[in-house]
Order: sequence, then C-alpha cells, then structure tokens
Amino acid sequence: MEKLVLQKYFDYSSNLNLISGQITKEGTLILIESDLQELDFFHRPVPKRNWTIQIIKSDSVETVELKNVPLLPTGVDLFSDGTLLIVQGRCLKDGKYIERNARRYNPNGQLIEAFTLGDGIEHVQIDDNDTIWVSYFDEGVFGNFGWEQPMGSEGLVAYNINGHKLWGAGSFGIVDCYALNVASSKEVYFYYYADSFLVQLNEMKETIRYRIEGDTINQFIFDKTSLIGQVDMNTIMRFRKNNRTITPKEKLQLIDENGKPIIGPVFMRGTFLYAYGKDGIYIKRL
Repeated sequence: MEKLVLQKYFDYSSNLNLISGQITKEGTLILIESDLQELDFFHRPVPKRNWTIQIIKSDSVETVELKNVPLLPTGVDLFSDGTLLIVQGRCLKDGKYIERNARRYNPNGQLIEAFTLGDGIEHVQIDDNDTIWVSYFDEGVFGNFGWEQPMGSEGLVAYNINGHKLWGAGSFGIVDCYALNVASSKEVYFYYYADSFLVQLNEMKETIRYRIEGDTINQFIFDKTSLIGQVDMNTIMRFRKNNRTITPKEKLQLIDENGKPIIGPVFMRGTFLYAYGKDGIYIKRL
C-alpha cells in the first residue's frame, strides 16, 4: 500500500456536524455544517433551518450564516464575485409546483435569487466563467420524485449563473454520472456509467476520453502520470494511466508528516486533495 503524505493546512475543529463540502476552482475548501444529527431528504415541506458555511483558507476561516433556509444543502460552491451557491440534491415536482432547489447568497447571508436545477443531483461545481456544472445520478436521469421529463435527463448539464441551461451531455448516453472535476472551463472532467468513460471537455467540447477499468470512482484528481480516485468512503486508490486506459494500481493511505494515518472525509478537485482529520485539515497539491 502506497502512503501519500499530506501537509497540515489548518488547525480546525467544530462542534457542528459536517453535512457536505467542496473545493472551489481556486482551491479553497468550503464546508456545510449544522447541529442536525440526521437529515431526511424526502420530507416535505422542507423545514426552514439555519446552516453554517465555513470558507477555509490557509490563514483564515470566513463564516457565512444562512438563516431560515427552506433547503437541505448537499452542494456548495462560490461564484467569481464571492456570492455563494447552495443546492439541494433532491427536488420535488408535484403537478405545476416545482421546488427551487438552488439558492444564491451574498457573503452576508442575504438571498439574491432562487432557481431550479432538478432532481437527483450528484455533484455541483462552478467554473471560471461562472457556469454551473451539474451531474445527475440515475433517478435524476430517468425521473423520480414527480419528474416525468427530468432536467437531468442528459446526465450532465451546464447552466449560467441564473440557472438557465447552456449545454447538455445528451450525446454521451449517460445513465449515471458518478464523478465530476471542474478545474476550469477548459478542463471539465466527468466519469459516467454505463460506458465507464472519463471524458475531458474544453469549452463544452470533448477533447479526450479514457476508459476506466475495475473499480468505479466517485471523485478523482490527476497527477502527471496517474489518477487518484476515491472508490468508497474508506478506499482511495492510485490508477495507472496507459494511453487512453486507466486501470487500478494500488490502494493509498493518507498520512501526515509524522506518518500518522489521517482518518476523515476527503475532498478532491482540480489538483487539490484535502482530508479533514480529527486534529485539523490536511492538503496535497499534485
């Protein structure tokens, strides 16, 4: 088993529970926190609750408090102007009623606008053009929760800052978009089933595709000669990259500079890998 050394990034701990997290295109780590112990993603109407957003940089933590939010946020990212996007992965459609499951806030926690991105959302990431990239799992592709013509039927869709569709990946035949890595508008990577291809887009046009053999992955980053991917909650692997084929090589163990294993949630995007351990946040940039 290969050991991958991460550096201590920030001494961070919280009395709140981690709900989700995301790395921005610039490499900033964002965490969604709450005092809730359990979340029910199907209960309707969604109770209004408060959520804490932690924007973690190398020398500071910026906290945004969102009050009386009628969503259970499972995704978060930042636009170039510093405004915040939160997204709820499940979205009810009941007759003419459709939930607005995306909300944009200013840094003071004031709502700017709300719109709909559809049901069955797997990942949400914003690129350098403020394009919102949304990947969908199978229920979002084929329809559930009241959706007969789901917004996510193409598996991967790009929207503008106001939630208007710009592009869809309908030509790829996506059944389930497992993983997404938006490094920039020129480097959008997505990995999908049933073909097990990992595709790179440049300005919404395919530039290269790889076939991934073996384990499926739910997040990943590239280094110069290989790919690091998370297979499940407890397993991170290095994959060989041989021409247009990517195959499993060996498991990875994340350790600190003293050789101690880092146990906790892992986040990957662009060239950044973060791990949220018991005594702080660690980073590796490839």
